[in-house]
Formats: sequence, C-alpha cells, structure tokens
Amino acid sequence: MIRISVRSMLLASIFAMSTATTAYADSQWVAASTTFPGSIRAGSREIPVKPGDKTVITIKSLQAGATVTVLNGAEVLTPKPLTADEKGNLSIPLNVPADAETGLHPLTVITQNPASVSQVMLKLSQVVPPKNTEAFRLQTVPVGERAYQSAVSADGELFVTSARGPKEGSRLMRLNAATLAVEAEATLPKDKKGEQIGVFGVGVDNVHHHVWTTNTLAETVTVYDAKTLSVVKAFPEGSVAHPRDVIVDEAHNRAYVSAALTGFIEVYDTKTLEHIGQLEFVVERGKSLFNNTDLALDSAGGKLYGVSRDTPWVGWIDLKTGKSTTVKVPEAQGATDIARDPKTGRLYVVSQETNNVVVLDAQGKVLADTYIGAGGVSVVWDPVTSQVFAATRAGGTVAVLDKDGKLVANIPMDETPNHLTAAPDGTVYLVSMYGTAGDKAQTGSVTKITSKK
Repeated sequence: MIRISVRSMLLASIFAMSTATTAYADSQWVAASTTFPGSIRAGSREIPVKPGDKTVITIKSLQAGATVTVLNGAEVLTPKPLTADEKGNLSIPLNVPADAETGLHPLTVITQNPASVSQVMLKLSQVVPPKNTEAFRLQTVPVGERAYQSAVSADGELFVTSARGPKEGSRLMRLNAATLAVEAEATLPKDKKGEQIGVFGVGVDNVHHHVWTTNTLAETVTVYDAKTLSVVKAFPEGSVAHPRDVIVDEAHNRAYVSAALTGFIEVYDTKTLEHIGQLEFVVERGKSLFNNTDLALDSAGGKLYGVSRDTPWVGWIDLKTGKSTTVKVPEAQGATDIARDPKTGRLYVVSQETNNVVVLDAQGKVLADTYIGAGGVSVVWDPVTSQVFAATRAGGTVAVLDKDGKLVANIPMDETPNHLTAAPDGTVYLVSMYGTAGDKAQTGSVTKITSKK
C-alpha cells in the first residue's frame, strides 16, 4: 500500500542522498531552493485516479536538464533520476497498486540542478455509482468555452460567465432561466493593455438591477446593468487581490467579494457603487492562515460564512462588529464551497481533496461526513426540497443529499462541473467548464436540474 510517515520521509531523504549517482558527487552540498523550482501535479483534477490505475506525475517549468527523483515513503518510485527536457518539462508514469488505500498520499520529490525537496499529494478516489437518477429531469445547452459560474435573478434570468476560452475569450451572457435560450451578451471592457477584462464570479442585485462580476486576472470588480448588460461601474485594476466570488446582501445594500486564498473580504455599497471597507477571517490559533474561496450569507442574522481551501478552517464574520470566528474541520481538506440552511443554521462544506460534503451545526460541530466522489467543487442548498446539491469535478457528477447528509441521488453529468446555483423555485443550475476529459474544444455548458416530483 502507499503509505508515508515522518520517519519514512527522513529515511527517504537519507536513502536518496546515499544512493545518488557519482555524477552528483560534486553537487551534494549545493544549497537547496526554499521552493520547488517549477510546478508539479500528481494525478489529475479532471479524472479520478483509483487504486490499480495508471497515472502520471507532471512536472513543468524546471531548468532544462534538471533531474528528478520521486519517493513514496522509503520506496523510490523512479529507479534512476529522470531528466527534464529542453523546456524543463517531465512526465513520470506511475502504476498505483491495486491494494492502495483511497485518500491522500504524499510523495516526496527531490530535484538536482537546482537542488530542492518538495512534497506533492496523490489523491486516490472511489467512484460513486449513479443513484436515483430517474427522479430528476436534465436540460443542457452549450454556452461557449470554459464556462465558470452562474447566478439567477428574481425575474427568471440566468447570468453565466465564461472565464478565458482560448478562442472566444471571456463572456458574460444572460439566459432565459426557463428555456436556457441566450438573450443577450455583454461587451466586456478592456484593461490598460487593451486586453479584454475577463469575468469569473457573478452575483445578482435584484434591488438595483445590477450584475456584479469578479475579474480575477485584472484583480478588480465590474458592475453591469442587468437589462442591457452595459458597464455601470468598473473598479480600478489591481484593487482586489485575486477576486473570486461575489455575494449580494440586497437588504443592506452590500456586496461582498472574496479575495481568494487570503483571509480578506472586500465590501462594497451596492447603492453608491463605492468600495467601503474590508473584512477578514482570522485564525486565532497557530500560524495557519484562512485561504478563503466561496461565501455564504445570512442576511437576517448578519453573518458572512466562508471556507479555507489550503487549511481546514470554516469561519463566519459578524457583519456588525467585524469579528470573525473560525472552527477547525479536519474532515474538510481542499474546501472550495459552502452552503447554509437558513432554518436550522446548518452548514454544508464541499472539498476537493477529501471528496466529501461535511455537515456542521450552527456552532461548527461536525454532524455528518459524506463521500460524494472525486473533486467536490460546488455546493448549494435547495430551499424548496430541503436538499443539498454538490458537484464533483473529476467525478463528473451532481450528488444530492438530504439535510442530514445522507446521499439520496447521484447524477452523472458526462461533463466537467464547476459551479451550482439554486433558484428560489427549487431549480438547480449546473455550470460545466467543458465536456469530458480530452475535450479539445473546451465547450462549456449549463444544465438545468429539476425534480420530477
């Protein structure tokens, strides 16, 4: 089985040094980089890697000629050091044992020329079979390359973003939520370099008839007229660090934007269209940070909820005092999204690394931990059926859970899910970035999911 421990990591490092070839004899004491000098991924975000599968470790942007050794515990997975090509890239095939346990497996990666030691996680997943699919009706339409998020308005309009397709670029579209027909598309503004300002996150302000979008690459926020899709306000470039999600509190004229992978939330006045402040999720114990991604809002209770992707924290901010509360949830690793049941205060957290939905009570106590499949990426609460819908990116499914976290349905989508939106009437909309793995056209889509009951 693939296992690792602190002791085995130390043994692995000693073993690697003691078995180094004579070609490295003169460079054993070269100072190592404090960071991995390239990028590395084990397995795939888009295809589940299961015990017994063949997969790859993909390394990019090393120095040409750099050598790589990979270990699992004390076991050397590369019998001899492998050399990056002239572009600094390297693909290392890996056969996963059939008796390997599912879960996260840390692999040690050692480079020479330059020297470094790093760790990468290989995630092994189970495949959750389809369940109760006949209870739902699906309608899917293509919406262009790399579709990203959606938001639905009170008058039945669905706003969809596509982030950065290689041919079509970025798009902001308005669809009829009932028929999924495209009704309008925005002309996106350009940045200082004359390039299109791409749209990623999206939220609707029904009171002022505006659509708020996050522009991650330009590090800004743009507001559009919901009817004409013309630009109402473009905030300065560089004013928000990596903006990801936006959520609108219509009762209090506020918009909250997550500065992804930081603890900060930028606050805007939706009436005056001004930036008015900043909130922060603060982890009060230890040195770990709160790397927030998605947000959930309790407008009546005055709380903003968030999850941390790189550290296992869930938190909420009191919107009157600005004080944050954080709860450590080890069951949620790689958390990307959070939803809330307004009646019970329960929280539902979906995570990419642990492939699950964790159910928490209002104080952050774990009530349930449900495995949903590879790469949990988005979750919403359906107020009509009191069910939870959660999408898996690599699994290519939408899981349906009851309020207690029990899996009641699992719907294969044959696409790459990215984002879910729940409408007030109980309709759920899924945005998929593109089709199945290997889809060179990268055609995104929207799927309307309705219950047949």
